Amino acid sequence: MPETSASGSLEPLHFAREILNVQLWSKQEEVLSALTDNRRVAVKSGNGLGKGFSAAVAVLWFLYCHDPAVVLSTAPTFRQVRHILWRQIHRLYRNSKTPLGGKMLETRWELADDRYAIGLSADTADQFQGFHSDNLLIVVDEAEGVSDEIYEAIESVMTSALPRLLLIGNPTTVSGAFRRAFYQERRLYYTITISALDSPNVIAGTTVVPGLATAEWVEERRETWGEDNPIYLARVLGEFPDQAEDTLIKLSDIEAAALGASTERAAPDSAVESTDAGTVTDADDEVVLAVDVARFGSDSSVILRRRGTRVEKIQTYHKMDTMELTGWVVAAIQECRPDRMYIDEIGVGAGVVDRLREMGYGVRGINVAKRAGHDELFANRRAEGFWHLRELFATGRIAIPSDNQLMGELAALRYSYDSQGRLLMESKDSMRQRGLPSPDKADALMLAFLEPAQRVKLWI
Repeated sequence: MPETSASGSLEPLHFAREILNVQLWSKQEEVLSALTDNRRVAVKSGNGLGKGFSAAVAVLWFLYCHDPAVVLSTAPTFRQVRHILWRQIHRLYRNSKTPLGGKMLETRWELADDRYAIGLSADTADQFQGFHSDNLLIVVDEAEGVSDEIYEAIESVMTSALPRLLLIGNPTTVSGAFRRAFYQERRLYYTITISALDSPNVIAGTTVVPGLATAEWVEERRETWGEDNPIYLARVLGEFPDQAEDTLIKLSDIEAAALGASTERAAPDSAVESTDAGTVTDADDEVVLAVDVARFGSDSSVILRRRGTRVEKIQTYHKMDTMELTGWVVAAIQECRPDRMYIDEIGVGAGVVDRLREMGYGVRGINVAKRAGHDELFANRRAEGFWHLRELFATGRIAIPSDNQLMGELAALRYSYDSQGRLLMESKDSMRQRGLPSPDKADALMLAFLEPAQRVKLWI
């Protein structure tokens, strides 16, 4: 006999098994089961753990098993609505063992005039007006990025007899409605945390459920970010980071700058890695190249290119001498003909600067250990440069690729004050003592935005 809930509708786990013909793992089952008995369910999760799949099953289950019914889904942008949750919904609908019927459109599924699901972007609050049904489910995907104004609009439509609210997201914020669901407003929610360490693939040490996070991925993230890094806590363990007072850049600001902007490619040569932003930019924007130089060892040399406030490309080079690196810099110059170029000239970087000048390129060598422009506020140029970078992230005036290494390095940056009350960045030696690698990509990013734009060409 089919399993039914207290309301008489088909249980979501039975619906998933018998109607959709899909298998769920334990945390996905918990998410769906929670919706039968709780008005509000909030799920914070690491990456690659199937929370979006759970939400897609929930949308199909609720509409198929309730009559009348309205399901609203939303996310910070319409691109996320269309290409993340509704793509999953379409796949499940097509592959369902039992035909689900109705009319399936791009972001709308209609079974009747009073029985439909629709995807809405969280751009404006007025999009949520006018929806009423005895049975209502609202699914908020990427819930950490949805504004309080939208949550207020959602509350205004949760007046039906049997409303349900499902929040799913990565715990990357230090404030906002999604975080409050796990703290100040926890009494209102059934809360679920999904850690990558819970993944059957991680527990078994082999692939048990295709597509879920693996032990190899967890170890890679641990080595890249470090276990105390806020981005590791959020993206692997599914925990909200405690934003320390000495953290330079908020994780939520880093995530916002990287949102939907990039693709990653590995170059054929294993000594070279490349990340491209892959987005359209204004051809009139100033192009700046920045080079952070390392010689052998575990550190990496980085060539970073920005156009305007958008980082277009990051190339990483390992175990390369200064002359070989100079060749790659020349190739980058010839490719994009930058308006300005800065190179970290401390140590071996001076050799790259000298060689490029000898070849006739008008590069600028930067010693970030020297006196800051506002030396009453900053201990050196490095501190001044990173504080400027912090302001760009905080005000949303920068766009970066979704580069895990860069994002991890930025999230790990800390600052303090010297005896004169001037801001001072944590030293690389101190970072190594915390088990963190040198922030080579973050240093290159800082160099790229170190000085204000001056429309001076390098070319005659």
